[in-house]
Amino acid sequence: MKPLLVSTTKEYRNDLTKSYGFVSPKTYALGTGPELNGSSSYDGPITLCSATPYVTLDFENDVAGFPSFVVTDITEPAEVEVKYAEQFVALPHPESDGPWTFSNGLSNSFRVERFSLTKPGLVESFFVQGAQRWMTIELLSNGSVTFGKIGFEATSAHSPASELPAQLDTSNPTYDSIWGLGARAAEVSCVDAGNAPSTWQVEPEGALIRGQAPAQSVKGLTFENYTMEFSTKIVQGGIGWTVASGRVPYGAKLYLTTSENSSDLPSYINRTLQPVDTLVFNYGWGIVNQTTLETGPNRYFPTEITLSENIWYTISTTVSSTGYNISVNDRFLAFVPITEQTIEDATGQRFGTGSPYQGTWGFGPWEDQAAWVKNVRVTAENGTTVYSNPMTTPSQVLGEYGVAPLQASVCLDGGKRDRLIWIGDFYHTARIIAASTLRYDYILGSIEHVFRWQKPNAPFKDFVPISLPMGADLRYLDGYADQYAGLIDYQDLFMASIGNYFMSSADVKGLRPIWPKLKNLVQARLAYIDPSNGLVAGIRGGPDPSYFLGQANGSANTDLLAYTLKTLVPLATAMQEESTADLYSAVAANLSEATNHHLWNAELGIYSLSLDAPSNYSLASIAWTILSGTANSTQAASSIAKMEDLRLGVGYKSTSSEADGDEVELSANILSFVLDALFYAHHTLGVDSLGVAKGLLDDYWSSMVNQDEYRSGASWEYLYPDGSPGIDLFTSLSHPWGGAPTYVLPESVVGIRAVEPGYGNWALMPAVAEMGLEYASGTTVTPFGNIEVDWRVSEDGRLHCATIFSPKGTQGYYKVPKGFSARCDGSDVKGDTIEIPGGCRAELEVRRKD
Repeated sequence: MKPLLVSTTKEYRNDLTKSYGFVSPKTYALGTGPELNGSSSYDGPITLCSATPYVTLDFENDVAGFPSFVVTDITEPAEVEVKYAEQFVALPHPESDGPWTFSNGLSNSFRVERFSLTKPGLVESFFVQGAQRWMTIELLSNGSVTFGKIGFEATSAHSPASELPAQLDTSNPTYDSIWGLGARAAEVSCVDAGNAPSTWQVEPEGALIRGQAPAQSVKGLTFENYTMEFSTKIVQGGIGWTVASGRVPYGAKLYLTTSENSSDLPSYINRTLQPVDTLVFNYGWGIVNQTTLETGPNRYFPTEITLSENIWYTISTTVSSTGYNISVNDRFLAFVPITEQTIEDATGQRFGTGSPYQGTWGFGPWEDQAAWVKNVRVTAENGTTVYSNPMTTPSQVLGEYGVAPLQASVCLDGGKRDRLIWIGDFYHTARIIAASTLRYDYILGSIEHVFRWQKPNAPFKDFVPISLPMGADLRYLDGYADQYAGLIDYQDLFMASIGNYFMSSADVKGLRPIWPKLKNLVQARLAYIDPSNGLVAGIRGGPDPSYFLGQANGSANTDLLAYTLKTLVPLATAMQEESTADLYSAVAANLSEATNHHLWNAELGIYSLSLDAPSNYSLASIAWTILSGTANSTQAASSIAKMEDLRLGVGYKSTSSEADGDEVELSANILSFVLDALFYAHHTLGVDSLGVAKGLLDDYWSSMVNQDEYRSGASWEYLYPDGSPGIDLFTSLSHPWGGAPTYVLPESVVGIRAVEPGYGNWALMPAVAEMGLEYASGTTVTPFGNIEVDWRVSEDGRLHCATIFSPKGTQGYYKVPKGFSARCDGSDVKGDTIEIPGGCRAELEVRRKD
């Protein structure tokens, strides 16, 4: 049997900038297939043999890193198959919970790897695996193999929740577990500069590219009807490339397999998917369907040309309006016609070029394949050379193809998928970090990195990219024009995350360099306010906006911008720009007034989704009209009551117009905003909203911790109404956008909330008894030191006791609820406000009046 391509990561990458050590599984189970229960503690060697060829390894929570194995004994050469998964139920699937073909992600696009083992020693995967709780190893051959060490060279932190700088502890263990979800998601999803090396290995011989999602050149996005040729030496299995593609790998995909003696083929190769001596074609995301990245049937073109490994060939692909003509060494290989289905797949696709014969090219072999690529040349229809690259110099290859090593510490939207810097998701990540891990370097690093890409010219001047890839190179900024045109409300969420970061950290020094850029972005967004009605819409005569949270002229987007401007007022004041602070306050007030004037539907008791949909409403509208201060007590109470009509299974559907169904995706992102708004409505507006908030925790978020077959230890992206992951195996189960309880519970249950930046002035606004808790304690980290609060509630709820540690330099206060009297440090309190000076320990008793 031919040996597999096994490469040690250390041969091709520098040491990680920040090492997080080696992480081993907590338990394992030997058998003949995946096992969820009956595991043993992992504490020593594991041997696979014909009787027990399969081991299931459980890390208990998601971890990230380079898979690593130490073989201590082997009886004969062997093949093993390794799978990675966030959810246990993925393990029986041929591709586990992958592949991820949306972006290269500076990681392994596949969740299955095979290794050829011939002798004792260390074996490491070339690729990082971004997030997984589970790993399995299956022996595919005879003999036996003993592993003395199995796990990951960790690229991200994997701290137990009990060891984080900030803390939460309650009488409800489920709530404690829920609090830890966001923290683990943020740890897995944030990456240090240097901890995501390139997935391409560029040498004087060319670029060695192992099986992964293709990476595209940013130089050919507008090319059409061209010929792209390249030289390739197949190392293993075949070669893959794209033409007529968008910058992301959506377009014409071609995979060419080598000729092999079928009797010598490894047993794991899927020859239905990859027949020998065959060109496999698909137009779309890949050649395997995934829940969200759906693709049509593959087309197969058997070839008469035999390709062998370790021999250089020149492959040419000519793109025309009728199809793709492929040749090898100037010999015709195949013609792939453009069909009506191809045209349909290309037209109107957001991530493609809109045409099956226009777009750029890229390279990425399929799973278990690897090949060298060099001497890429593109010629126009008239024979003129319009592009050439020998592919032998890293500085001339990696940035252009978007696979440059990560050079900034940033936070991604998810650990395993999509592994992009989605700035809207960052809203939650930044708040989670401030309430748990305190890795402010990630927050500031992400902010600085994103602003380096601020767009210098129209359209969308001064906008920042909404989902920047880690491997992008600023030299090719013009190739990322698609990054600025969509989901415009993500600009607002990103700005709000900066305001929230400042409220937690008071980091004037860190934010001062980006302040002028931030002001420019604010001005660019203010241009989208319609002067005729005061709502957020689009620039008159400019490009049509695209929003994530709702429609143009809508309540969600208008009041998100109002909220954003309010969060930036303290920062403007700290920058000693009172006029800017006044402007932001005034515009925010005007946006709220416009929402109430045009979009409050008094008859239905809701804020209309938009001017075009006056009878529809959404969770996002409810959340942002409350969080922005637009809704008064009556409006907030009415809006929250309308949520019952959106109830679906364990959660709520996002809009009133959405049909019910078992496969409705219940957004953890939107419900995170809602959870925050429910507590805000209670504390600030006096609305009876905590029953709904408690229901979300007890039903929706508990689903993420109480189902071991799905649990990842991190917050999820979507849920189905039955509480399972919401887009099947595609669901990211390490998504910070679902981690709001990590920042909401300390702020709104224990009640520690910043009133001034850095907690120089803070308020205690608890909801311990209202949430059915006997006790709740929290530690909030501030620039002055830790604020520590420990609440105890009597069985009948009549007596609330708190021990409070307040750091020097701060001033706190607690407002005594109506119907209660209070004693502080043994003395009766006059009035309804208790001052908590800094540098002291206070004992508080709050008793219900008879």
